Amino acid sequence: MHSSVVSLPDDPIQLKAEVVQLRDSVKEKEQALTEKAQRIEQLLDYILLLRKRQFGASADRTNKNQASLFDEAELEQLLAELDLPADPDEDKSAPQKKATDEQDEKKKPVHRALPADLNRIEKIIDLSDEGKAAMGDDIMLAVIPRQHYVITFKRAKYAPNHDAVAGVEQGIQIAPRPDQILPKSIAHSSVIADVVVRKFVDGLPFYRQEVIYRRDNIDLSRQTMSGWILQLHERLTPLMAVMKRLLYQGRVIHIDETRLQVLNEPNRDNTQLSYMWVYGGGPPDQLVIWYQYADSRGSEVPVDFLFPTEEVLPEYEMYLVTDGYEGYNALSKSPGILGHGACWAHVRRRFVEATHGRKNTAVAHQMVALISKLYHVERTARDKNPQEREAIRQKKAAPILDKIKVWLDEKVTRVLPKSPLGTAITYTLNLWPKLMTCLEDGHIEIDNNKAENAIRPFVIGRKNFLFSGSPRGAHASATLYTLVEPAKANKLEPWAYLNYLFEQLPLATSEQALLDLLPQNLKMEDLKG
Repeated sequence: MHSSVVSLPDDPIQLKAEVVQLRDSVKEKEQALTEKAQRIEQLLDYILLLRKRQFGASADRTNKNQASLFDEAELEQLLAELDLPADPDEDKSAPQKKATDEQDEKKKPVHRALPADLNRIEKIIDLSDEGKAAMGDDIMLAVIPRQHYVITFKRAKYAPNHDAVAGVEQGIQIAPRPDQILPKSIAHSSVIADVVVRKFVDGLPFYRQEVIYRRDNIDLSRQTMSGWILQLHERLTPLMAVMKRLLYQGRVIHIDETRLQVLNEPNRDNTQLSYMWVYGGGPPDQLVIWYQYADSRGSEVPVDFLFPTEEVLPEYEMYLVTDGYEGYNALSKSPGILGHGACWAHVRRRFVEATHGRKNTAVAHQMVALISKLYHVERTARDKNPQEREAIRQKKAAPILDKIKVWLDEKVTRVLPKSPLGTAITYTLNLWPKLMTCLEDGHIEIDNNKAENAIRPFVIGRKNFLFSGSPRGAHASATLYTLVEPAKANKLEPWAYLNYLFEQLPLATSEQALLDLLPQNLKMEDLKG
């Protein structure tokens, strides 16, 4: 058997140097092993989160398996460790009872009443003479397939038959053509509204609509429908200018953005991404949801949109609420912005993801519970005016925010920085000044859900039509989303509103007439006249 003998130096100084060198080498290897172990833990957490995002529920729910380990009493004990004052208005038994009631309700099938305005057809199923002691009614939902019809406008022609008739020198006179949203188009406003609603509300691309029309023996190509959308964009320009002025009349503006594939953009490859930006603002009772197409996600996009000229700045001032994207920082420094608020829903989402990790899930549950208390305060203040809501926040939300900050400062040094919990804590601390902005003004929401909810219909539609064929088409799509989404937000049926708008817009010759056509200024009963 071969054995190697390591010779050690006889000189004590040289021997000590080699021992120190060996010790440093061991430390380096231990550090490398530690880093690899941390990296493995990080990757395992990523795998769990990716599996959850791919196959789990889309809602932001905490890990049920972990939550079962911590009942309400244990969570309250965790919160008590932070010395959070108890809310005397909160009934601790109510949440569990409410949840139980909701579960019982879900188990019971409910037959909801059909709309009262549907036509009723009675069909009597008779019995034999012996069985006519009692008769019951069965109600069923039925449908009549949509029906297209043709409107023929016969324009009267008149010719004077007496020399004394005024205007005889003009000869034959013909009644003028009816005003149309798309002059000389074969489509009535009702058909154009139908095409728009199916594309921008129901997410049906034009090629699918073409197939549906073909089943009804109507030759309506996708190219024709695309042409209508481009023409509508031009015809709606005056109305959009009026709506944009309404956007500035709110105290707060919410912004979000999402990717969009646009073909045939100048000097760009078709594989390059563009973006659809969404702005939510306007007075509280006249919500404006504005969509803007841009070929960039750069910070200059919202700046140029909201404050294109210096004349706007002294007239309009507002708070800004966004997610954590750093591209909004330039806008927050504009003179017209009073402050920049961040989104607590995004913060909560990151800690919810941390509850699905492999370690520190109990700590993540603790923060989710703290944020839930913050939202409980918001629910109590939801129906209050801005001044009352600000006072409630200062009294009840401010102590919770202070305890959250103490919790973050304590935990940040105890968790791996790149773990799900570590990244959630770092994300929150980086946004902390913006997360506190909600205490400044009762008009400010604590999250960016207004913009998040507004951008969701576009994201769902994008899954169907995938891309816009040109920048003109993308701009036109933004315009029509800017009409249908505020209509929905103001409780107008989209087709009824667009049909009314397309009928009345050619007759609107003043700014007041345009204002009267905005969805924010209409009710459903106005559309039935």
